[in-house]
Formats: sequence, C-alpha cells, structure tokens
Amino acid sequence: MEYPRTSSVTSGLVALSQTGSTNQDLLALAESENHPEFFALTAEFQSSGRGRLDRQWQAASGSSVMASVLVRPRFTEPTGIGWLSLMMAEAIRAALAELGLNPKVKWPNDVLVEGKKISGVLAEANSDLSAVVVGFGINVSQSLGELPTSTATSLLVSGASSLDRDQLLAQTITHFKKLYLELVAAGGDALLSGLRGKILVASATVGELVEVSFPDGGHAIGQAIDIDEQGRLEVKTSSKTLLVSAGDVLHLRSAKQEN
Repeated sequence: MEYPRTSSVTSGLVALSQTGSTNQDLLALAESENHPEFFALTAEFQSSGRGRLDRQWQAASGSSVMASVLVRPRFTEPTGIGWLSLMMAEAIRAALAELGLNPKVKWPNDVLVEGKKISGVLAEANSDLSAVVVGFGINVSQSLGELPTSTATSLLVSGASSLDRDQLLAQTITHFKKLYLELVAAGGDALLSGLRGKILVASATVGELVEVSFPDGGHAIGQAIDIDEQGRLEVKTSSKTLLVSAGDVLHLRSAKQEN
C-alpha cells in the first residue's frame, strides 16, 4: 500500500509489506542512518509486534495501522520523555474523534472506544535516550469475529466514517507532531504545554475504581484520582495514595468488558 498523505507529513517514510517489529526496525535505522525527527516506518503485517509487558500484538495483514515514529527529545525537564506514550494515545484519540467516534485515553497507553480497546502504544528508546520511537497499532477493518478478544474493537465495528489507513496515519502523526512541538517549546513540562490538561480531559481512567498490577507481582485497588506532572497515575487506596509510574490497570467498574 502507498501512503501519499502520510509521506507529506513526515520527514521520511518507510512502508513495508511485512516485518518483525516497526519499533525495532526504526530504532536500528535511527542508529545507523541518523534519521531526523518524525521519520516513520509502517508495515502491513508485524510478526513480532509487542505491547506493554511483552504482550504480543498481531493482526491480519492490511487490517490495522501499525507504525512507529522517531523523535530525538532534548527536554530541559527530563520527565517529558515519560509523556510520549500518553502523547501518542492523545494524538490517536484526536484522529479517531475526527472519524465520528468518541474515544478515550486509558492510562498509560491505550485508546478505548465505548470501553473497548482500539489502539495501543509502546515507546522504546536507545541506551542514551538520543532516539525514542513511539510505536502504535490501531484496529481498522477487523470484523467482530476477527478481533482477538471481546474487549477489543475496530473502526469498522465502531462505525467510523472512514477506514482509510493512510488518512488515519497521516492525521495521527500530524496531531502527534503538534503535541510534541508544544512540549518541546515548554521544555518538556507537560503542565505548561497543555498536554497534561488534554490527557485529563480525555482520560477514561481518572475517576474510576481501578486495580493496579505492578511489575513485581504486587496489586493495589483504589480510586484513580489524577495524573501528576510526571505522567504518573495517582491512586487513592483505603490507606494511602500511590503514585504509579508502571503497572497494568483494570477498570473495575467495567471489568467484565476489559482484559
């Protein structure tokens, strides 16, 4: 597939029919060829696509948008890097809203439509943080029976006004560029740039009763009350308030509809 609209909003685009992982491909390109910010790579099919916690992300060829975008952040405020996944989720949310949907951002890196996952984001960096790739997948043309779980949805199932993947990818990157450049201008300060405010307005998580599963195997249940200036989720339990920087979040009020 050709991507003329996307090519016009990136600093360069590689479009592959198949690859292992767009994130790993783009990180390698960023190291070997010194590509500029907003260079992007997309694929019709990923055989080794991953989400958070090394979960597999795979879909039939041509049924999804699967892409990664390169940035080279040099923020005065180092916490700016921690906002990149949420930033891409907000960019995807804005692009989907233009297709007549009512998407929400689930902390830390998912986009939901009617409580079901339509998109996931994964940011990865090289060792010195001089290159960060923000990868994402968006379910586009899968039918109900083709979706991997009952907690997922697609543009087709959700009744989007268009299934044009080039248009969707171009709009997503356009929104991401705007948000990123605003964050750069603010030195990486998500409050000053307005990014934190946008995420809070779009959040499906803040205000929900949640269960957090931590990487070390621990769990906590409480009310998600805020997202702080570093992008951490504030969860008020019966005994204390936690600042969660990494973890898996389940919305308990809609637990039967989520994974």
